[in-house]
Amino acid sequence: MGIGLLIGGAVVALIGLILWISKNKKEGKSALISVTETSKISEINENFQSMISSMGNGNFTHFCEVKGVAHSDSPITSELAKKSCVYYSAKVVHEYEKLEERRDSNGRVTRNWVKKSDTVSDNTQWASGFGVKDETGFILIDPAKAEIHAIQVYSNFERDPHKDALLKFKIGGVSFGLGDTDPNRRTLGYRYTETAIPVNQNLYVLGDANDREGRLHMSKPKESRYPFIVSTKSESEIADNLGSSIKGLKIGAFICLGLGAGLMVFGVIKMIMP
Repeated sequence: MGIGLLIGGAVVALIGLILWISKNKKEGKSALISVTETSKISEINENFQSMISSMGNGNFTHFCEVKGVAHSDSPITSELAKKSCVYYSAKVVHEYEKLEERRDSNGRVTRNWVKKSDTVSDNTQWASGFGVKDETGFILIDPAKAEIHAIQVYSNFERDPHKDALLKFKIGGVSFGLGDTDPNRRTLGYRYTETAIPVNQNLYVLGDANDREGRLHMSKPKESRYPFIVSTKSESEIADNLGSSIKGLKIGAFICLGLGAGLMVFGVIKMIMP
């Protein structure tokens, strides 16, 4: 009993420590957003040209934030909502029920339909030459490894119109045919969702302006402690969300650390005084 309480307390305290570390990371991210001033794209270009003149190509790096609108000379059309955009992510999830057997400690077998889901298509596309444009200029964005905040542009659930028959659909230029040939599985339907960054959508971008690939663009900073965010949310919305998350993590950490310590103390008492 005492050993179990010690182990349980240690596990709960470890969860609290993980929550506390996560809180600290989010606080650091929030602080960076707060202290980083918005740069005009023309100012970034001027600093870049000055760096080229004095030190040549490949040496410019500047952690900054820019605010403007999403732009590409070659926009794409989203798969489901058919919106003109610079980015979209379309997903199709097959929702179904599966008949599962369970045996209890007395050997009795029960059979129940259990709801499950599988992602059958997940298609993400970016427009070439994507970037952000403000009233002073334009800068390219390399979105690789960015934290993306897009907006939902499509959501629909289609129930299976024909049980035990194939349902065909097409997404991302690929046709799919799925059906219930297994008597222990029955399709409920298919959930279609899509998020996107439409053309001219207001954007907040926090990252590293650099010319490491031979041209000026914004991308993920080399140092992992610096975030890279491409967001349809405003700076204040992101800060508010982080604040709420930090508060929740802090409360959770205190609860877990306190509960874990209490369990370990109680476990020690149980071992000393059985």
